[in-house]
Amino acid sequence: MAGVAFAASVRRRFLLWGSASILMCLTLCVLARRSPETLNRWDHVVQIGPDWWRDSAPWLEGPLVWVSYAFGTVASMVGTAVVAGLLLAKRQSRAAIYVVLVILGTILVTSLLKLMVDLPRPVVEDQVLQYASSAMPSGHASNIAAAATAACVLSAIYLRTRERRRLVLLVGVLMALVVGLDRLMLGVHTLTEVAAGYALGLGVGLLSAYLFDPSLRRKAALLKE
Repeated sequence: MAGVAFAASVRRRFLLWGSASILMCLTLCVLARRSPETLNRWDHVVQIGPDWWRDSAPWLEGPLVWVSYAFGTVASMVGTAVVAGLLLAKRQSRAAIYVVLVILGTILVTSLLKLMVDLPRPVVEDQVLQYASSAMPSGHASNIAAAATAACVLSAIYLRTRERRRLVLLVGVLMALVVGLDRLMLGVHTLTEVAAGYALGLGVGLLSAYLFDPSLRRKAALLKE
């Protein structure tokens, strides 16, 4: 299971897109703190909370709650420990460290931003789930985006065919969309809160890959563009 180092041009893209994603997240957080009415206007574009589906499809509550728990912070930490352990068993220590850095870093930054922004949760009548934490940014969205980004970075190192790498990207995007839709349908987050979470997870994943090359052999042949 050999890894290859990223070319300088690829790492520059990590830096560029990672920084842009973090900037987007911070911009939404600042708006949530100083001008929440602006975000409220944007959030009205998509409103699919419990009132939207509860009467017509009450059976959705069970799957939505399951997704919420399956991709929460505790589940993310357990999954991270399992993946890191498997990578260590394969002697892929740099990849294991990278995964831990991405997920734990995302959880830490998300928690700090929640404390700083202190945005109340959306007001929903007869809530399915209740959370005491701040709403901005969405922790579920940041966790799944970070995990998907880490998976794509590692697939670029270890998967030789473009088709397999694209499959990892597709699965990651679909899972992120499912989790984001889950947050909206449960009414525990708004569109901009989910978007901020996505941006944060993506940014942490890309910047971590820029700062810490997760490949096994630094002097291996460079991964071409």
